[in-house]
Amino acid sequence: MFTLDLSANVPLYGQQMCYWCGAASGQMARNGYPNPADRLFYPQIDVWNTIQVYNSTAPADVSTGWATDPNGLTGCLMNLWNPPGVDWVEFSDPTRDAVLFFMLHWMSVRNYPSPVLINQGGHWVVVVGYETDVEPVDGSTPTLQQITVHDPEPHNIGTVSVLSASQWYSGPWNGAVIYTGTWLNNYVAVVEPPKVKGTVRVHQVERVGPRLLSSSQAQERARRLIGELNLADKPQYRLLAREGVQALEPMLVRDEPRTDRKQDIPPHYYIVPFGVRGEKERNEQLTRISILINAHTGDFEEITAFGRPIRYLSREAALSMAATAIRVDPERLQSATATLMFRPSKISHIRAFPFWEIVVNDKTIYVDQIGEIYGKLELSIPGD
Repeated sequence: MFTLDLSANVPLYGQQMCYWCGAASGQMARNGYPNPADRLFYPQIDVWNTIQVYNSTAPADVSTGWATDPNGLTGCLMNLWNPPGVDWVEFSDPTRDAVLFFMLHWMSVRNYPSPVLINQGGHWVVVVGYETDVEPVDGSTPTLQQITVHDPEPHNIGTVSVLSASQWYSGPWNGAVIYTGTWLNNYVAVVEPPKVKGTVRVHQVERVGPRLLSSSQAQERARRLIGELNLADKPQYRLLAREGVQALEPMLVRDEPRTDRKQDIPPHYYIVPFGVRGEKERNEQLTRISILINAHTGDFEEITAFGRPIRYLSREAALSMAATAIRVDPERLQSATATLMFRPSKISHIRAFPFWEIVVNDKTIYVDQIGEIYGKLELSIPGD
């Protein structure tokens, strides 16, 4: 087994504006160099302004351009003062295994984090670690086990997530870039030469099934996974081993990855939150870490630590906010259909931070975890 973990070197920054995921990712990458003396902190506004200088002029679609495109982020990283020998480049290819191998190999050789476009070009994150069966050396064919990312969402908070290899491919990397430009139909990572040969294998699993686990089964499965996968041994999740940390009520989420493949039965997953007993806000328990499991099989999918404790929005609170938004008596919405769901969009890019879909009569509205109301579900600005 080969493990690379750069998370201790790379600070976590939440994006300060809704379209600054690229700026926050650049900020994390530039302040996460392997040599501490080479690390530099740049304010997010400065990173954003530098990205705009190097962004290409290709529109993302008929209505909008990229917030941060690969040219922009690469040019920015190359121009935020670097020690000799640093040479950031964008690497894109229609074969995601090739892009993944190049990224993993480069990280193992150079120990730099790697910004990556996920959600078909909709969002930037920074890969800070991974686990493979063998070291990804030139000509090898490693099998990816897990991958660790720093995500600048939620805004001003950020998250550290470990995803199973299968979930990385079925979720964040389930499709190539869909926006026009040089990167259309390609997978993209910001990496450094020289180019090496190799590929990566990923064992994918079935994400639907005839039955759902119960809430209590999901909670028990999450507890067992802590020991089975040694999750509390990872620095970001050591809180799980502390006395007074408890598993909270699991939440069932309907998953809708952005993909052209139609599914009669959408996959579901459970979020099992963990918090410190007595740590509350507005008399509600706060969450520090969430473990995500396949709601049909109980397989581990992801573990996410938030940049600061968060409060998940209850169904009742979401309905109350929806009632205020559409100016009706909250009692009238008690019979509305309220479903916790996730789809990469303007609302959220993080599976541990889903949103409520509320359907009343023929009207559908969405409520995110901080109470923002959305009248429709839209794709995000590319590189947002």
